Amino acid sequence: MTREADAARGADDPLLLAAYLAEFAPLPTEKDAVVLVGGVARRAGDLRALAVHDLAARVGDHHLLRRADDTARLAALTFVERRLAAGDKIAQYGREGAFAGFLRRVLHNLLLDWLRSPAGRAELHRKEHDPAFEAPEDVEEPPLPGELDERARALMRNHAIALALLRALPPGRGAPLRLSLWPAYEHDAEDVAAFQGFARCHETATSQADARGCDSGRRCELPDQPWREAYAAELDERKRLEPGGLSRRAIAEALRIGVGKPIDKREGAVCERISKARLMLVEELRRTGVESSRT
Repeated sequence: MTREADAARGADDPLLLAAYLAEFAPLPTEKDAVVLVGGVARRAGDLRALAVHDLAARVGDHHLLRRADDTARLAALTFVERRLAAGDKIAQYGREGAFAGFLRRVLHNLLLDWLRSPAGRAELHRKEHDPAFEAPEDVEEPPLPGELDERARALMRNHAIALALLRALPPGRGAPLRLSLWPAYEHDAEDVAAFQGFARCHETATSQADARGCDSGRRCELPDQPWREAYAAELDERKRLEPGGLSRRAIAEALRIGVGKPIDKREGAVCERISKARLMLVEELRRTGVESSRT
C-alpha cells in the first residue's frame, strides 16, 4: 500500500468522517473553506483529497473486485462516487459505532449494486473477465488486488483525484475545459446541469459584474425545465455534428460566452479560459501529490 493510502487508512474516525462529508455531500464543501475537526482548523480541499485517496484505495482492494482489471475498478469507483453524493449516503451515518465500519458496509452495498447493474455486468463479462474464456499463453490474467503494482494503484488514485478536482474548478474555467475534453471525458447529468446553469447565467447577464458572478458560480442557478430540455437537445446536436470533439466556436456558443461579441473574440475567450483551467488543475494536482507528467 502506498504512503497516501496508508495515511488515509490511518486517519481517525472524526477526520475520515469530515473528509467524506466535505467531498461526497450533494453540494461538496468549497475547497478553500475551513472545517474544524476535533478543534483543529483544516482546509476543505485537503479533506476532500483525503476522501478521494481513501475511497480509491478501498475500492481497489475490495474483495468483490478481486478478479476485475483496472478498467473495471475505475468504472466501479466512478459509480460509487456518484452514488455516494447523489444519495447523500455519508449523512446517514448515525454516529453509532465506528464510521470506518459504517463506510465499509456502504461501500460493500454500493459495489453489489454496481455488480448487479447492466453496466457492471457488461464490464465484468467482457471476454477477458469471463471465467470460461481461455486467454492465450502470452496474455497475463488480470491480477488480484494484492498483486497490483505500485504504478497501477497510483494511476487509479490519480484518476479519481483529477476527476474530483476538475469538477471543483470555478465554472468560468471548469465548464469550458470539461466541454473541450469530450468525448474522452463523458458528460453525466451533473456535468450537463453545470453547463445549463452556466449558459443560462451568461445568457441573462446584463453587466460585467453579472458575468463575473456567472464565472465564479454565484449566479449559476438551474433554469426551468423547458429551458433545460431545449439546452440538452442543443448540446446533443452539437456533439452529433462534431463527434470528434467540440470546436472552440461550438463551446463558446454552447456556454453563451461573450454573447453579442464577434465570434473570433468569443473563440479567443474560450481558449484563454481552457488554458487557465488547465494551469489551475495542474497546480491542484501538485498540491495533492499527483505528478501528472509521470501518470
